[in-house]
Amino acid sequence: MAGDLAKALFQSRTRAALLETVLRDDVSDSLSGLARRVGLSQHTVAVEVRNLAAAGLVNVESVGGADLVRANRAHPAVGLLVQLLTLAHAGNSPSDDSDHEVMESLAHFGAPLGARKARQHLTLEVTLVRALRLAGRAPSLLEVLPVVIVKHRKRLSWPTLKEEARRLKLKAELVMVVELAADASGFTGLTAHVAELRDHRRKSAVFPLHIADDALRARIRRNLPRSERLSNAAQMADASERERIRRMSLGDRVLLALDLGERLHPASAEGAPGTAARGAGLTTSRRPANGDPGSR
Repeated sequence: MAGDLAKALFQSRTRAALLETVLRDDVSDSLSGLARRVGLSQHTVAVEVRNLAAAGLVNVESVGGADLVRANRAHPAVGLLVQLLTLAHAGNSPSDDSDHEVMESLAHFGAPLGARKARQHLTLEVTLVRALRLAGRAPSLLEVLPVVIVKHRKRLSWPTLKEEARRLKLKAELVMVVELAADASGFTGLTAHVAELRDHRRKSAVFPLHIADDALRARIRRNLPRSERLSNAAQMADASERERIRRMSLGDRVLLALDLGERLHPASAEGAPGTAARGAGLTTSRRPANGDPGSR
């Protein structure tokens, strides 16, 4: 088991977890980001990072007010440590029951995992969040998690999903994967479900693969069934229409909203001027006519 081998190699659980994350997985992150990844307090991680930096195994740089920790590849012992940690992880993978349950549950919910056995061990929401945690060690899961989210977007319990992400301290990871799902499928409304979880102070990527990776988005899109994605033409038309509306003056937007309201609700449009505009996120104020008392 990797956990047993890591304990035999390193007396400190924190040290083993940090070395696996920073050296083996080649992750560069802030102290708070590393603490979230390994599931320990930031103070505990900071103490161990100081020890590793003193030994020359990691470098700590100040970037934008935060301390960024990354592996010191120039150190002669780093290569050997990576080999040991990789062997430990390889020895653990086939027998890690928890990981197997997550992967089999993902396959059950339609994740494109090839020949992986499909069997539900966990709920949909718990499966997704635990798979997010697993993606820290297996970034290829970023290609399949958005597929599951898009397929089950109508049956997902978003409050449950967000609560589970909060509990496991994976809010930023959930936001990123939902944004990938929205971007690849064209269902941009998905991001509204996790808008409250977005941390605008965060500067570094939560995974080694960043959301701006066009190749990653293309692979996700290929994995989506045609019924679960907008066509290229539809996406381009939708984007073009949004841009056209964005360029409109406020008055033209109001007229457009009123026109749409009359088409959708012809019976109520006559007696409720401005109703359609309010429904479209626009507000209007009626100017009194010259004969109205309010005009004086």
